[in-house]
Amino acid sequence: MIKSLLAGMMVAAVCAVQAGEYGDSAVRAARELSGAVKTGDMMWMIEKMYPPMKKQLVASFPGGGGLLHGDHEGKDAGRRRRDEGTRGMVVETYEIGQPAAEHLVKGGGEVLVVLPTRMVISMKRPDGVPVKVENTGVLVLVKDLKDKGPWTFIDASRMNANGLRSMFYDLPEKVNLPPVSSRQLPVGQ
Repeated sequence: MIKSLLAGMMVAAVCAVQAGEYGDSAVRAARELSGAVKTGDMMWMIEKMYPPMKKQLVASFPGGGGLLHGDHEGKDAGRRRRDEGTRGMVVETYEIGQPAAEHLVKGGGEVLVVLPTRMVISMKRPDGVPVKVENTGVLVLVKDLKDKGPWTFIDASRMNANGLRSMFYDLPEKVNLPPVSSRQLPVGQ
């Protein structure tokens, strides 16, 4: 009995090491995203987005299809949207937590790493009153292992496991997604 207990602990330890194989690399890539979020660099974020989601997002912008093909007019429009959309809003903090889960998907061709995020935004309401909001969310990083491509991103803060499973058919039944929340903070904190 003791031998089987020790063997079970050794197998669990090996699986834990293997399960964390991509976490550090994903966290480093996510920290690059953190800088783009703080500066409101929407073009960088779109370029690094998971390709199927990027195509869907870009297609939703009027004339945005050119963003995928190096269209400078489309990129200028994206910059204008960034500047207009973030005017008056300041991202004070965008923190990346430690990996909550890691999964091989698409027959082992891609790896997903699930990371918790925390963002603090300050802005003024239309009546001029300052407001500070803290949002916790979920960032999923995806890496194509066959092509050894770069990490790409999915903001999964508004998704559940089934939403992810619609993109990654072989995602395990139990997926550990960090909690998502939003709360107002006292101004000056």
